[in-house]
Amino acid sequence: MEQLGKRSDVRLQWDPDHGPSGDKQERRAIQLGLRGAAIASYAREWIVEIEDISAFVAEQRRVWFEGDREALVTPREEVYPVADPAVAAKLGIGLA
Repeated sequence: MEQLGKRSDVRLQWDPDHGPSGDKQERRAIQLGLRGAAIASYAREWIVEIEDISAFVAEQRRVWFEGDREALVTPREEVYPVADPAVAAKLGIGLA
């Protein structure tokens, strides 16, 4: 598996997840690293828009520090079940 990761254009690792305050969470998050043809495709084909969200982030920071947690805008999380045992083993997760 280690050798495959060195040759692959896509690399997966588990990193600590962070909450809205920036604090590390107990859960882990998948981080994907791209290189070679994958990064070229990402740059040329997959990115459809880049938007400056600095003002939104500043507003969310203000909301957080004022304590109005219900007003935070957060993405809806969704579980993606993995049914293929080989894929689950490579990811280091249990089957759905």
